[in-house]
Amino acid sequence: MGNIDNKYYLGFEGEPEIIITVVQQNNEKSEISLWSGYFDNIMQQIAPVEGKWTALAYYYNLNIGWYDESPWLVENIKDAYEQFKGIDKYKLDDLEEEIHEEILELFKKSIEENNKVYISYE
Repeated sequence: MGNIDNKYYLGFEGEPEIIITVVQQNNEKSEISLWSGYFDNIMQQIAPVEGKWTALAYYYNLNIGWYDESPWLVENIKDAYEQFKGIDKYKLDDLEEEIHEEILELFKKSIEENNKVYISYE
């Protein structure tokens, strides 16, 4: 059994939606659903490394990955976590900062528990 937290998508029904799904070792799922605009604003805070996009920002900026197939497995969650850790939270508004923190915690826990993380674009 799984649960979905859609508090960051409420009021945006019909708009593009990002769903981040964590699949635990026992196949339990938990999901966070958010308006793609929040996700876009957070992702835009990630800078290229030596002039190149890497990890999650690579897929985001080239519009591949979850844009091509959903759900899309985040292959290297550790790199995605490091990218999110590097985001300057002071460039985010209060709600985006809250979402950023939730995603960071979700990635961290997934690394610790060896869970799979998927991103869907709907």
